[in-house]
Amino acid sequence: MIFFADLQPLSASERKRYEARRVKLEKSEAEVGKACLKFAEVETGKHLRVRSEFMFRDEPAELPGEPSDRRLPPPQDRPPSTRLPSPRGIALRAYLTALFVAQSRNPGTHPGNPLPLNDVDKVSWVDLFATPSEMSRKGDRNYVTVRDKKVRQLHSALDRLSGDAFQLVHLPNGSKSRGKYEGFQLLHERGVPYGGGSNPDRYVVPTEERVPWLPAGLFHNGWIHLLEDTEINFLLMLAWLHYRFGAQPVFVASDIRLRQFGVGKDAYEVHRMLNRFGLVDVEEDPNRHLDGYVVAGYNEGTMPKLHRFELRREGFDEKAVPKIRSAIERRLR
Repeated sequence: MIFFADLQPLSASERKRYEARRVKLEKSEAEVGKACLKFAEVETGKHLRVRSEFMFRDEPAELPGEPSDRRLPPPQDRPPSTRLPSPRGIALRAYLTALFVAQSRNPGTHPGNPLPLNDVDKVSWVDLFATPSEMSRKGDRNYVTVRDKKVRQLHSALDRLSGDAFQLVHLPNGSKSRGKYEGFQLLHERGVPYGGGSNPDRYVVPTEERVPWLPAGLFHNGWIHLLEDTEINFLLMLAWLHYRFGAQPVFVASDIRLRQFGVGKDAYEVHRMLNRFGLVDVEEDPNRHLDGYVVAGYNEGTMPKLHRFELRREGFDEKAVPKIRSAIERRLR
C-alpha cells in the first residue's frame, strides 16, 4: 500500500529524521547481530505475552476540558507502557525483554532470574541489548567500552523500573553497595496503582491463553533494538485491540487512544513507518487530501472514517536490519 503522504517529497525535517535513523542503524548493526545470537542461547517463551494493564487502563483518565489529539493525560495517569520511555533510555525494552525470558517458566509460577547482569563468561542480561553506542576515550589511556555503556544503561533502566513511580521491578539486593541489580525480580505489569500506593504482587507467568501478544521474532530477529519506543507502544496497542476484537482490522477512537492507552498524535502517526517495515497493514480514508491529515468530501455532520489497522505478525519473521535499511533507503530516494 502507498500512503498519500508518501507521494510528496520529504520535507527537510523528515529527511533529517530519516538520515539520523540510518546512522543509528549502521552504528547498531553489529550489536544487533550479537544480541540475536545470544537470544538463541537463552530459553525464552514462544512469544511475548503482556497483560492488558501494562498498555491499557480500564477506567479512562480524566482530562481537563474536551479531549483532543494534542493533549494527553498527566504521566502518572497513563499506563506503564507509555510512561516508561525516556530519551536514550531502554526501560521499556528492558522490561519487555525480561518478560520474554521469564515466560520460558511454567505458567502460573513466579519466575526466577537465572541470568547474571554482566558476566563475560556466560550469557548475561547485558548481552541481550543492542545500542548505537561506540567506544569512547576517558583520559589519556583509558577507554569506555560499548559493554560498559550498556551496563550503565541497564542500571539506569532498572533504577527507573524499580522506582516508586513505576514499581515494575524489585531489587532484592538494592541496599548493597555491590551487586545491587543482580537477581532483580519482576513485579505485576500493572505497576504502581493510579493515584499512588504500592504494587506488592510479584510477576506470575500468564496461564490464560487469551492475552495480548507479539511474536518471538520481535527479539530473535532484532526488532526490539531498532524500533522506537513509540513504535513498540503502537504495536502493543494493536496487540491489545486484536486481543479484544479478534483478527479483523481494528481501529481506535482518539478519546480511547488518549485516555486509556496514553498514545498521543505523534505516537499514533508511527503507523506509517511500521507499515513501511511490513509490520502493520493500514487502510486509510480514501477521502483524505495528500497531506494525510486534512479531510475533504464529507457532507456536513458526517464523520471521517478512522484508519483501520492489522498487525502483520508474520512481518517479525524477517530480519530487522535489512528490512529497516531498505525502507529508509527507499523513502530517501
